[in-house]
Amino acid sequence: MASYGGNSTMYFHKGQGSVASYNPLADLQGRLAEEQWGMQKQLYQQQLESARQGAAGLTSLVDSYNTAYTEAKAANENRYNQMLGIADQTTGQRLADVRSDYGQQQSNAMQALARLGMGNTTVGNAMRAGTEREKQSALNRVADEMQGTKLGIMERRTDSYPDQNLIVALAQALGSSGVGLGGSIQALGNMKLG
Repeated sequence: MASYGGNSTMYFHKGQGSVASYNPLADLQGRLAEEQWGMQKQLYQQQLESARQGAAGLTSLVDSYNTAYTEAKAANENRYNQMLGIADQTTGQRLADVRSDYGQQQSNAMQALARLGMGNTTVGNAMRAGTEREKQSALNRVADEMQGTKLGIMERRTDSYPDQNLIVALAQALGSSGVGLGGSIQALGNMKLG
């Protein structure tokens, strides 16, 4: 026997002596809630997978950045040391040239004094001392000039490295979307900075 009234239907089961109540609206709401929960779980799983992929991609990007950074740093240091080495070589050669020039000047002056018969006089000692002072002044000027060159190299040093701003912006975008925040933080924590 079925009774129709309102939203529920009552059924009488013969031989069992019980009445079961069936509410089609409640049944529909239950099925819709289950379906919505299933869709919610699926969306959450998709977000988790997106977060994992985003974090993995960001980690890979940071690894590539770190490799490029390490290579750029090595190249920059090598170039910088070469420039300082060239300055040192130039300084060494210029100092040797000054010593040679003043040594030749002193030798010529002493030979001229010897021809005049004044080689063993106080004039010779005074000329040697004067030439030595001039040589030392010239050596000091070369050293100062080359020190200025080295300081100029150091001052104008402009090393370029890969730009981390793009990676940071990407991590911020992933974090603000709610996808991959933890992975973004971990990946950025491994990034090399100047």
